[in-house]
Amino acid sequence: MSRVTLAQKDAAFRPIPRASGGATGVVWYAHSGPALRFILRAYGLQPQRRYLLEIQADDAIYSVASHTSDARGQLAIDTALTQFAEGACVGTNYDAPRSVAGAHKVKFWIKRDGNPPSGVSPNSKAGAPGAALPCRGNGDGDYAYMLMENEIANFTGTGATP
Repeated sequence: MSRVTLAQKDAAFRPIPRASGGATGVVWYAHSGPALRFILRAYGLQPQRRYLLEIQADDAIYSVASHTSDARGQLAIDTALTQFAEGACVGTNYDAPRSVAGAHKVKFWIKRDGNPPSGVSPNSKAGAPGAALPCRGNGDGDYAYMLMENEIANFTGTGATP
């Protein structure tokens, strides 16, 4: 497993130290395989709030999932992606799924989930790609980035290219 660290950053993209109230995180990932397997741990988030896991794979950004931090403001995600794809409501920011096969530069981000608490994105037209993806957000319209990468993950998918 390889590792990349995550940090809350200021307006100049400098990490905010944990001692100064900044959130932190780490992602352990397999650098190759038929799926992007990773374990993400985040600390110092607001407790009991929903956060979106975003992954930038090369030039596309995917809202992969929405998760709630625990009572201590921690978030734990352990999963494997067989494709890069949207998994939470994204409105007009939809990117088409793509295979994990081949070499990819991957960034992991955590941002507040300002989506509605249920239903689908009100910004999507019925029948548009991604229009039916579920919303499970905080309902406050706040999408501030809380954690951004300190390093870029290099991943090579070994599955068949579609």
